[in-house]
Amino acid sequence: MRAINLAQVVEYFDPKEILRGQHLRDWFVQRPGTPRQRLRIALETQRDPQKILFVGHRGAGKSTELNKLAEEIGGSFHVIGFDALTVTGRSTMRYEDLMLALSTQVTRQCIDQGLIGRPASEPLREGWQALADWWRRTVSGFSLGAPGEVETMASLSTLLGEIEIGVSQSAFTRDQLNAFADREMPELLRRLNWVIGQAQQHLNPKRLLLVVEGLDKVDLEAARHIFRDHAPTITGLQAAMIYTFPLALRYSDDYQIVRRGFDRDVYLPNIALRHADGSEDERGGELLARIVLNRMEARLATGDALQQMAVASGGIPAELVKLVNNAALYALERAADAISLDDARNVVRDLRRELAANLTLAEWRLLKTRHGDRILSNEPEVQQLLYKGALIEYSNDVEWCDVQPALWSLLEHYVEEENGQPAGDDR
Repeated sequence: MRAINLAQVVEYFDPKEILRGQHLRDWFVQRPGTPRQRLRIALETQRDPQKILFVGHRGAGKSTELNKLAEEIGGSFHVIGFDALTVTGRSTMRYEDLMLALSTQVTRQCIDQGLIGRPASEPLREGWQALADWWRRTVSGFSLGAPGEVETMASLSTLLGEIEIGVSQSAFTRDQLNAFADREMPELLRRLNWVIGQAQQHLNPKRLLLVVEGLDKVDLEAARHIFRDHAPTITGLQAAMIYTFPLALRYSDDYQIVRRGFDRDVYLPNIALRHADGSEDERGGELLARIVLNRMEARLATGDALQQMAVASGGIPAELVKLVNNAALYALERAADAISLDDARNVVRDLRRELAANLTLAEWRLLKTRHGDRILSNEPEVQQLLYKGALIEYSNDVEWCDVQPALWSLLEHYVEEENGQPAGDDR
């Protein structure tokens, strides 16, 4: 399935869409260097539930790889996944936010996906009633839920959905529930592991895999708090787990501490269009072209327009999808039938402005230095530039880095002004 007109290009290149189902099967591009097969082998051969960090740049394609993994291990695992950032709505997330999200999401999805048998037997009915009563006591001061017996497990799912809404919409409710969760964490873990145990019995011989995304996008201090300071808690569930992890913290002194709390870490490299010495990496260009042409007919964009957007993406698939989407809008605004080089230049200019708006004078100086030497190191300033997306890491040779290509023209004309901002008409 490929777009045959620009209106479909806008639809098929939705930057917020995570590939799954038929779109995943139609548009997926196999990448060299993907750790997906190693993930599959580790999960299927280890009887102890594996706790895994999945590391990569924001937009590198981790969600797509994880959805493909879920398809490939469907015979041996049932996957429950969610985006913690979306559920909590907090980029400054704390471990209590994460554990509450795990509790509500895993329990709700186990119920809604039919992984829990109906509580027909008395011990099981009592177990569900005790779980529901515990949650009601938890939220009794927040006008959430209502007392009563668990006539259906759907009532518990509804209650947990109300908790999620209350936490995401009210800072007061969130703080109060977090305080409760911190005090009652052993009990929260025990209750959640009871639910997981019931699901595991229902799934047998399949096993449960929990995939928690979104943590690669949270504030770096929040990520340190969760992964470095509370690894025993967030890995305390009796199921295999994969957590996405921010690339920037891979280049920090904390990373070795974090790794010790997990069974393994795997890394998804970015797609490189060149080598560390500046020479072209043809394989990277071919991969980016396939990502685009799997979704649309080639006649809908000129070759030089596609090349311009591929380079400006920095080899980040999500960035390329966003550029094509926006370029199609520019072309439709002109009532054109195809994306032109001018449309591509417009979207690259927009990306340049977006990235440049978040950079300090000191960061511009550091970017200019890194563009010259391409040395990747673990200073906090480098971590922050990786987090902002202004600096991109590659590993097609030695591990190296370069400035996001949309910013190169500003580096060439860099002049410090009194306001601390780089000059140039291209901003």
